[in-house]
Amino acid sequence: MEFTPIPLADKRFFNYIFLGILADKKPVVAMFDTRGNTLIPEKLAKDLDLKFIDDKFIDEEKGFRRAILASMKLGNLKLEEVPVLVCKDEVIDLGVDPVGNIFPADMVLGWNVISQFVFRGDLRKGKFEVQSSDFKKPSQKQRLNQPVFNIVFNDKSYKAALDTSRPLTIISEKIAKDMEVKNENVASTIKMLGLDKEEVVYESKFTFKIDDEEVKIPTTQVEKELNDKDIQVVFGADFLRLTSWSLYNPMGYVRARN
Repeated sequence: MEFTPIPLADKRFFNYIFLGILADKKPVVAMFDTRGNTLIPEKLAKDLDLKFIDDKFIDEEKGFRRAILASMKLGNLKLEEVPVLVCKDEVIDLGVDPVGNIFPADMVLGWNVISQFVFRGDLRKGKFEVQSSDFKKPSQKQRLNQPVFNIVFNDKSYKAALDTSRPLTIISEKIAKDMEVKNENVASTIKMLGLDKEEVVYESKFTFKIDDEEVKIPTTQVEKELNDKDIQVVFGADFLRLTSWSLYNPMGYVRARN
């Protein structure tokens, strides 16, 4: 299996990931979105070789029309006849983030493309690559709309998803409560040993395992909607920014380490 590098765009907006790719033959900045379809706004669509499938909007509010993009290039990987959704410009315009950064993406590279390939990277080192040979067909009988994989937390296995359209990782209340108990136990041990707070660096982190590799995420948000769901953790773009990772999307698993 060979890989080709994809340049990371020198843009900031929350923790989102932006890549430099070619849509048709036009250089664009694409947001890497592991949930949802590949989106091309109308203002960009005018400059591209597109064949529309729909004569009318399939969603009036968002202006969705299905189309086939003649070609796309990710690093040295060239794709032909790529399914996309053309949308109104405002659909992908996320405005301004809290520190004043303007949303920089020209388009969204979505799961319908991402799911076909293996990606790996370490964004702390500016590394982002995609598989360029030895392609495999998806092994999942039912196609999911985002990567779903298993993690181990407190010696229990949980299903987790990756949604890079979220800036931060979210967890269920159950996992949050288990984290609190674990942290209280550590705090009690520190107190029992008679150690001063200044002597110990103690941080509340979400610590879990992927393939027996311990991984830590420093900040999470509790989301009540996950409480009764099969998936109790949804990792955001912060997961890819804080780890060295590989997404084996056609085979349906993920590896990562800090």
